[in-house]
Amino acid sequence: MIKVLTSDQLHAADQYTMDHEPVLSIDLMERAAHSLQFSITEEIKISPHSAFYIFCGYGNNGGDGLALGRLLYPDAESVNIFCLADKKQHTPDFNTNFERLIKIPMVNHFLIKNENDFPAIPENAVIIDAIFGSGLNKPLSGLPKKLVKFLNEQKSKRIAIDIPSGLFADHFTADISFHADHTITFHSPKFSFLFADNYESIGDVHTADIGLNKEFIASLPVKNFLLEEHDIRVRLQSRKKFDHKGKFGHAFIHAGNIGKMGAAIMCARACARTGAGLTTAHIPQNQSSLLNIAVPEVMTEEYSNSHALDLDLSKFSSFAFGPGIGTHDHQRGTFFSLLKKISACAVFDADALNLLSEEKNWWKLIPENSILTPHPKEFERLAGKTSNWEERHNHQLKLSTEHSLFIILKGALTCITTPEGYSFFNPTGNPAMAKGGSGDVLTGMIVSLLAQHYSPQDACIISVYLHGLAADLAVEYESAESLLASDIIDRIGDAFRKIENPDDPFPDPPGGFDYEEDDQERDILGLN
Repeated sequence: MIKVLTSDQLHAADQYTMDHEPVLSIDLMERAAHSLQFSITEEIKISPHSAFYIFCGYGNNGGDGLALGRLLYPDAESVNIFCLADKKQHTPDFNTNFERLIKIPMVNHFLIKNENDFPAIPENAVIIDAIFGSGLNKPLSGLPKKLVKFLNEQKSKRIAIDIPSGLFADHFTADISFHADHTITFHSPKFSFLFADNYESIGDVHTADIGLNKEFIASLPVKNFLLEEHDIRVRLQSRKKFDHKGKFGHAFIHAGNIGKMGAAIMCARACARTGAGLTTAHIPQNQSSLLNIAVPEVMTEEYSNSHALDLDLSKFSSFAFGPGIGTHDHQRGTFFSLLKKISACAVFDADALNLLSEEKNWWKLIPENSILTPHPKEFERLAGKTSNWEERHNHQLKLSTEHSLFIILKGALTCITTPEGYSFFNPTGNPAMAKGGSGDVLTGMIVSLLAQHYSPQDACIISVYLHGLAADLAVEYESAESLLASDIIDRIGDAFRKIENPDDPFPDPPGGFDYEEDDQERDILGLN
């Protein structure tokens, strides 16, 4: 897992590295500049022959920009450095790099004293923001604010160093910030990068390794993590030769209603595809034929509109409630009648969350360590409205810790919060998942892993990562517009294989064509 460090922790890691490597701060800055140059030319694929317009603030972030400009100039069409003019605020390392820079006559350098000093910037130029770093703790004002507003209005490609100027590293920023197409951040993403509200500011994130002391970073206490492929690989349980379906549990899924049986089908199919030994879908009366045809591997139990349920739930090892069940009185009665009969942790999604949100002290009605999978609107119904991502995340943590719940708040970087107060952010997935049914698939995957006796935390981490990875694999054969939730299910197996055997080749996509064989078949049929 990647630790998401606070700005104070990163500053401490810088200082520890300088004290114990040892390395001078000016040399650490030089190391950072080389990493920035590599990211710009090799990762972002900016031509080294471009015209660069680098805007530097007073401190070490500005010093990084000066050092970068010096490294870029041999290949660049031009390097143009613009520094905020208040020399009283310049740090020693800034001054050292400025002295080095002015010895290079081909690098153009200018001071910005007022708005009249803002340059005309060609559209094909590259703007680099080195005005303020991650230590910023108050909104922009005065000349820096006017400069950032000016830069945001330019049509050139924009790159931010470490963090877009004006954005706070660890907290919500209400005021203006630099709008980067790419942000090259040092060591690890900042906490504020993990929320959709800030995407317009950060763009695509690239991480530059500047060689901070690994042992010191490993010792730092952290509550926020970004998941990696390795985290999934070490959690997956291998299957042994004499294992049988009884070992992999029996999942119970209360889902579906008239007109919404697709939700039940996708949830049940994803559950079976993720490895549950047995799966039973609990569905309304007269709906079994639909599910049996769509997913013959899944069993069904039907219920009528009666609230009195005689179903024995003791034979099931995991439970999921909600996809497509509806919220009318008879659905409410059935749901709460079932809820009274379980004591094991369960997965709650969609209409189950909507029904719970209508109950005062709803968290008392569900077992501890249960898993909730809301999208932002469903979460708002449970936790109340918030005005920004920081408030929402704090609400999520509070619900998880106070009521012993795992909450999966779905989004571009889905966040899992735990009863112990940890937050795990998931990097897999893509915008094609923003479509009905994707959440039903995730619920099926989670309940499947619970049936197989994974811990609730591991079930959350594995299923969220694989769900996004399956969508990433599926979209290679589809598009952001055409991808269906069922396509994600079709790629769950490939997602497992990529984790377990990353070097294995993948088969052709379902429905793919071998054009040579297709032509031969058309010849036989007399169609050519």
